[in-house]
Amino acid sequence: MSNRQSLPRRTLLAGAVGAGAAAALGGRATAAAPRMSGAAENRCPGPYEPTPGSLSQHPTARWFSDGKFGIFIHWGVYAVPHWGDDAWSSEWYLYGFNAFEKGTLHDHHRATYGADFPYDAFIPRFRAERFDPHDWVRLFERAGARYFVLTSKHHDGFQLFPNRASNRNSVAMGPKRDLVGELFGAARHTQLKRGLYYSLGEFYNPALGTPPLNPYTREPVPYTGYKPVRDYVAEYEHVHLRTLIDRYDPDVLWGDGQGTHNFDGGAGHIFRPPEWDWRSDEIMADFYNHAVNRARPKDVIMNDRFIASHADYLTVEGDKSYTLQTAPWEACVTMSRSWGYMDPTSKIKTKEKLVQLLVDIVAKNGTLLLNIGPRADGTIADWQRERLLAIGAWLDVNGEAVYGSTPWSRADDGELRYTVGSDGAFHIVPLSWPGTRLTVPADLPVADGSVIRLLGHRGGPLAWRRTADAVEIDLPASGPPGAGPGYPVVLKVQREGTR
Repeated sequence: MSNRQSLPRRTLLAGAVGAGAAAALGGRATAAAPRMSGAAENRCPGPYEPTPGSLSQHPTARWFSDGKFGIFIHWGVYAVPHWGDDAWSSEWYLYGFNAFEKGTLHDHHRATYGADFPYDAFIPRFRAERFDPHDWVRLFERAGARYFVLTSKHHDGFQLFPNRASNRNSVAMGPKRDLVGELFGAARHTQLKRGLYYSLGEFYNPALGTPPLNPYTREPVPYTGYKPVRDYVAEYEHVHLRTLIDRYDPDVLWGDGQGTHNFDGGAGHIFRPPEWDWRSDEIMADFYNHAVNRARPKDVIMNDRFIASHADYLTVEGDKSYTLQTAPWEACVTMSRSWGYMDPTSKIKTKEKLVQLLVDIVAKNGTLLLNIGPRADGTIADWQRERLLAIGAWLDVNGEAVYGSTPWSRADDGELRYTVGSDGAFHIVPLSWPGTRLTVPADLPVADGSVIRLLGHRGGPLAWRRTADAVEIDLPASGPPGAGPGYPVVLKVQREGTR
């Protein structure tokens, strides 16, 4: 991922999205938003050509629109030093310790490891000796995730998969294991969709005109595992991406590191030269055709960071004030200060805050891609596990307001969020336990004969009444399981006689 200085990204489409189910409940009639579906009945069969007209026919997969929640995994050599500061998070260690004019990482590295200790000396210490891919998969399932995205190559250029373009990978050195293959294999017979992050550019790469230097002496240092190429895109990047497509058959390709940047501080220019063509339409057509030509065709997606003529969905990075969007979008969010494992870390989000984020994003037609950063040995810190399991416990009770839902004509009113379930029910979701009475706007689709239930509450329907300018709903003395202070609760509104 990018550092706290965010990369430019295409402008998101704004606008309200309606759901016809609201009208059936007696609310304002609103036109249902068309699903950008990749379901079999709507799939464009291909073949796809690497042209804007052809690629634009590719639909967004239905599983993505319905799934709403995924796990992002930032794992690589940077987990060995696992250190950062307010300027540079841990996955930017290679760049940050070159930035002698910004932050404290430059001085930290010299004091801890010495001026003659290059970043690549961390590679043998990245061993993944306790990595259990089946344990990861079980954790993701218990968290209620519907997909995951693993960093196959981050900005430091180290690849978690074997390939012919480079020996800078986890099979040739470090763990001596195909880490992508092991995790994908563990998830093969589950319902989880499998995704791969790939950084198009790199902090330093001789083929990009940015060979690595010792940040203290400014002398050249080897780029471990590098094989010289004349054409970075054709002989290196595209070889990597086609290897990922052909070998692992992913459901998601997630691009990053696509821009041209100089964050100053003395660390230099990164990712790519100012004038550059990633030729991503070629990869996009290959990926789509691979999915179509399988024995059992499937629905795949690519995000909007490949600088291609098409994107299946829009990416929003980091904590934002999100807005309701008409186009499919995804918010990628960290649990703490860093994307990669950082110890000690800071700005750790509470379990309650993460569930609130999920609800807020889903109400606005988005999907949450929540990041974890495993340690160098392959273990996941307890505080990260606990947060994933808390989300899963909440979804066990309230998942029908999330999975397969669509937004209402507006997403929120203050602390209230709204979704429409796949069964047509309308959901009112206070972001925390509101007490024994909840007052909601009068224009919500609560009509004569509507039945309101509190998900997870064993009692019967809730009493409610309409006043001159609102609807008042009586709640039990205490909330259902998982509805402690700060946790959202879900009120399900249906017509009488439905459940």
